[in-house]
Amino acid sequence: MNKRRPARISSFKFFRIQQGFTLVELLVVLVVMGIALGMVVVQLMPDGRTTLREEAARLALLLENAGLEARSSGRSMAWSAENTGYLFWKKNDYNDWARIQDDTTFRPRTLPEGIHIGEVTLDNQTIKPGEQLALSASAFAPPFRIRISNASASTSVIGKSTGEVIVQADDMPDGNLIRAAP
Repeated sequence: MNKRRPARISSFKFFRIQQGFTLVELLVVLVVMGIALGMVVVQLMPDGRTTLREEAARLALLLENAGLEARSSGRSMAWSAENTGYLFWKKNDYNDWARIQDDTTFRPRTLPEGIHIGEVTLDNQTIKPGEQLALSASAFAPPFRIRISNASASTSVIGKSTGEVIVQADDMPDGNLIRAAP
């Protein structure tokens, strides 16, 4: 009888069983995650120009809506500004200007840090801070321009005599007007 001996297991291992990640693999993963996180943070943080454009577009829409509200309700409205904020006014039953406080659309607003309202002109005449820009109930407002700026850029909100309100980056030529989008 031929007896076979069991095969000997050699001390040389062909396959090494891995029980974890190497330091190099962990470092590569951390570097890739760091780069990806950095790109996400850059995309999520708006720059100064983006914030300025958004605030200008918001103001343009509010002014256009205030003009429409004045004409549809038959009561004149007005807008006034200080350096870092603005508010809306409405004529009351006694024909006096009353500050709008509790309306969700026309409530007083404070601009984000670093953004301020500069020069406000009505028919090419400068309006002092705190003076009102009237939005008539019976006619469209005269042309106006409100300059909003921060440390890196300046933008104008321009009201036309047709009632349309647009936003223009001050570094763009006059032909390149941007329509305020919601």
